[in-house]
Amino acid sequence: MTKQHPITHDGGTIDKRYSITLEYCGYEEPRHVARFCDDWIGQSLDYPGAVLKAVGYKAIRNGAPIITEQI
Repeated sequence: MTKQHPITHDGGTIDKRYSITLEYCGYEEPRHVARFCDDWIGQSLDYPGAVLKAVGYKAIRNGAPIITEQI
């Protein structure tokens, strides 16, 4: 299992607190799982989807507003 670190610090160095790995997480096939400090962020069928989850998580940690849809 290869651990990838798609998120960087402002200076461009790799932020190793964020990782994406292929893991079995309740589905028949492994999924791309995004984590922060080994804590679950979310899973996706593909790598780009997991990267988006990690980027969104970082934005929220950095103070971005959270917008939810009301139905």
